[in-house]
Amino acid sequence: MTPANTTGADGATVYYGNLDNGHALQVFLELRDRGSHRMAESLLGTIRQAADDNRFVVKFHFAATMDDTVGGSGSRRGLSALGAASDAGQRQFIEYLAALLAAQPFPPGDDRFSDPSVLLSVASEVDGLRCSDFDHKVTDDTYLTWAGEAVGDFPSFGVVGTPVVWYDDEVIPVVKTEDGSAVTPQEFLAQLST
Repeated sequence: MTPANTTGADGATVYYGNLDNGHALQVFLELRDRGSHRMAESLLGTIRQAADDNRFVVKFHFAATMDDTVGGSGSRRGLSALGAASDAGQRQFIEYLAALLAAQPFPPGDDRFSDPSVLLSVASEVDGLRCSDFDHKVTDDTYLTWAGEAVGDFPSFGVVGTPVVWYDDEVIPVVKTEDGSAVTPQEFLAQLST
């Protein structure tokens, strides 16, 4: 099974916005990665607004490196729940993505996202997401196989680590090399206009 609002091989890419847009912003994230947390905190709202303004379609790609290195299944199970949110709609997906990254367990070895009750609790913050259909998909692991295929597709892009952002085929720096903090929305948007 593949969630709604997905594209690419095996529907491994979740998109937000108009898929027919001539420009694509490809965003590579991991739900348990601190860099992804910082980037989302700084830029996800700006990215969403730009997609809403039809500047580009956003294509999200997800890794599960933390599951594989420190153990657990939180990145995959969180992504499975995001698949259920995508079925509910693009708004619900991107708001749930923001909520999950904001609630990211720390330290990274904390695997709370592997617990469906935690995923459902975070989903309660998203208006209109919690319903019997969504809850069943989360508790029944409806999209866990899909999530495994999606993270399995991640290495095919040649991206090492997260977060990474491409605008069309150009890498757009979203993390400052000196301290690992995210660029500001103004710095991000300026890179798109060059």
